[in-house]
Amino acid sequence: MPRQPILSVLGHVNAGKTSFLDAIRESRITEGEAGQITQMIGATEVPLETLEDVCGGLLNQLDTEIEIPGIMFIDTPGHAAFSSLRKRGGSISDIGILMIDIQEGIQPQTEEAIDILKNSGTPFIVALNKVDTVNGWNTDSDLFTEGMREQQDHVQQQVDQRIYEIMGELNDHGIVSDRFDRVDNFQEKVAIVPISAETHVGIPELLMVVTGLSQNYLSDELDIHEGIGKGTVLEVSKEKGMGTTADVILYDGIMESDDTVVYGTSDGVKETEIRALLEPRPLTEIREDKHYSETDKVEPAAGVKISAKDFEGIISGAPIRTASEGKIEEAREEVEDELESLSYETSTHGIVVKADSLGSLEALMTEIEDKDIQVQKAEVGPVNKSDIVKAEDEESEHRAIFAFNVGVTDQAQEALEKDKVKVFQSKVIYEILDGYTEWKQDLKEKERKEKLESVSRPARIRLMPDHVFRSSTPAVVGCEIVNGVLTSGSKLMTPEGDVIGSVKSIQEQNESIDQASKGDEVAVSISGATVGRNVDEGDILVTDINSDDYRVLQELEDLLSSGEKSVLDEIVEVKDRKNPHWKLG
Repeated sequence: MPRQPILSVLGHVNAGKTSFLDAIRESRITEGEAGQITQMIGATEVPLETLEDVCGGLLNQLDTEIEIPGIMFIDTPGHAAFSSLRKRGGSISDIGILMIDIQEGIQPQTEEAIDILKNSGTPFIVALNKVDTVNGWNTDSDLFTEGMREQQDHVQQQVDQRIYEIMGELNDHGIVSDRFDRVDNFQEKVAIVPISAETHVGIPELLMVVTGLSQNYLSDELDIHEGIGKGTVLEVSKEKGMGTTADVILYDGIMESDDTVVYGTSDGVKETEIRALLEPRPLTEIREDKHYSETDKVEPAAGVKISAKDFEGIISGAPIRTASEGKIEEAREEVEDELESLSYETSTHGIVVKADSLGSLEALMTEIEDKDIQVQKAEVGPVNKSDIVKAEDEESEHRAIFAFNVGVTDQAQEALEKDKVKVFQSKVIYEILDGYTEWKQDLKEKERKEKLESVSRPARIRLMPDHVFRSSTPAVVGCEIVNGVLTSGSKLMTPEGDVIGSVKSIQEQNESIDQASKGDEVAVSISGATVGRNVDEGDILVTDINSDDYRVLQELEDLLSSGEKSVLDEIVEVKDRKNPHWKLG
């Protein structure tokens, strides 16, 4: 008999991934989850008897038998977690189930899931969930095909309309699809199975499509090979009385309790002795079941908790092998090869990237490379103080840390209070990337505005009659800003280009200000000016822009008001008449 296939369930938040598995195993893990959303990777083995029970009536209708021993479902909290279920050359998942809300269609995380499924080469089907929410839907049958026939015409039309719309959205992503009972070639078209995790409608058909695909197209992949046990670490945890343990998905080979464990870490390959192989009970979720049974031997595909003598440095998503004495070197080479395929090109400068597993890191780094973001460090684990120190030394747009599904240590949190480094923390890749993009744009805009504040702005001012407070050293005169923006430190000249002096300070109602805009009436202190000698009441003056400031003003032209642009054109004419080469500075 072949091994059971491994299925990963992916989808946007709240699309119904865990509710779907709850419907199959008749458990209520969702109720204990924060916000009704899966918080960590889970694995559930559904045995043959349960498949036959759920699909019973359909099996009789189709006059067929289930040949696989069961199905192992992997419930992923985010699509990067799916990448943790990897092996060299692809994913350990034999089939993906892409969960889509019939009312919402393809959402940002759905797009991420599609990309990851396509990149890993994993065949998949679409579970179109929440068909029971279509207005007017009503049936007592668990079979979608029967339920659909029972609906009124307008309800059938609504369901079909939504299916066609989602077929169109999938087509935009290069995926040819159709409703499962209309698919003529499952190798060329992705099957869409409308279901309701809430009422169980369509679940028998979904399981039958999965079973059919497994038996008809994946028979070679489901062969069990003797020898080295090959797996991927789902989660690492500390168990009372057992120390550090690893929840593992065994996808090929055999694991035996007297084998040596060879595993990957951030520092390379390590090995240790097995203390115990612990299996969860059937129809229980590996992370929820605390009543394991010890076994001497595990065959694929299976979820198993490994208790070992010392799991130093073991991390989620790492490759893991179990081997007898004569096979240990071969196992080490396999783990080394897989770790090599997970190495990333980093730069001398750039952001810091941290993730909860190697697979998550891989998925995030793939997206980062597509965005051309420089990375100086990419590691598994929480954000620590050394990450903050590294980021602090960077240019402003690289003073950032991507924290995918990981926390921040207390020491790092203290260092962060200096507010020099920005941490983008989320369980969703696109939220991190969108947050960084928006922050970087805001940062650039802030830097541009600061740059504009550092130069003389174009301004035309009028010295107001009867408002001379001091005639010289420096002259203090009441001025009206006729146009543009006058800034402290600017030089002033006549409309003929004769330099008068520099703005030492600007005051409004006896308070110093950095700048004054069109329409403002302010007191201006002008060093170098003497009222009655080189300037008189009622005179018009303009700012004298040097070549460096002119280049900055051109670069930041979109930040200038129309008045400033108009005055700048006037200033350029004046300066060009006096010295045609002034712009070369």
